[in-house]
Amino acid sequence: MNAPTTELSPIEDRTLRAQVRRQILDRVLGGHFKPGERLVETALSSQLRVSRAPLREALRELVDQGILVSEPYKGFRVRPVSERDLKELFSMRTALEKFAFALAWPLRTPQGFAELDKRHDDLMSIRATGDQAKAIECEIAFHAWVYETTDHRLLMDHWARLSHLVRIYMSLHHNLHGSHGEFGEMTTRYRDLCNGGSLDAMLLHIDEHMTQGFDSVVKALK
Repeated sequence: MNAPTTELSPIEDRTLRAQVRRQILDRVLGGHFKPGERLVETALSSQLRVSRAPLREALRELVDQGILVSEPYKGFRVRPVSERDLKELFSMRTALEKFAFALAWPLRTPQGFAELDKRHDDLMSIRATGDQAKAIECEIAFHAWVYETTDHRLLMDHWARLSHLVRIYMSLHHNLHGSHGEFGEMTTRYRDLCNGGSLDAMLLHIDEHMTQGFDSVVKALK
């Protein structure tokens, strides 16, 4: 019988990789790296002052999340966005969000409403600073509330995967329209309907909200 090994395993610098991933993601969400833009590893490594190993780990993680794509002999680039991509994203997100509200509606609680109010206020505060990347993360958290309320694990897993593509859409939308007053009005309307008594009104608002966003982004792409 072999004796158990006494050797220690190498320690991975996950914190460094996470910091690299965060900075690149922020540049994508902030509109500095455009859809389809190629990322040059040597330049990124120099600017971030990190070796290629943690950089490539961070880039591959962003590929797994659908933020970047990797092409043989060409390296990494920001995921390009087509009209078909947007159609599929909007149809899937609309269906998931309406399904989530149908499940969550009888499960809402005063504590849940308080949490939604907090996320709404956080989003409004961040938008006022002009930090687009952080605003998008707050917006993702705001919309995640209904999925968390369902406590439906498979549904939450689907939202977690879809949310990475939603981030890219939100970045496009912010770059096209900015964080003007209409955003605040729509977000507050969404929050009020979540707290309200009509599921039908909530579902109708989701349809209208998604259609309006889709039409504006597709028009700009064309």
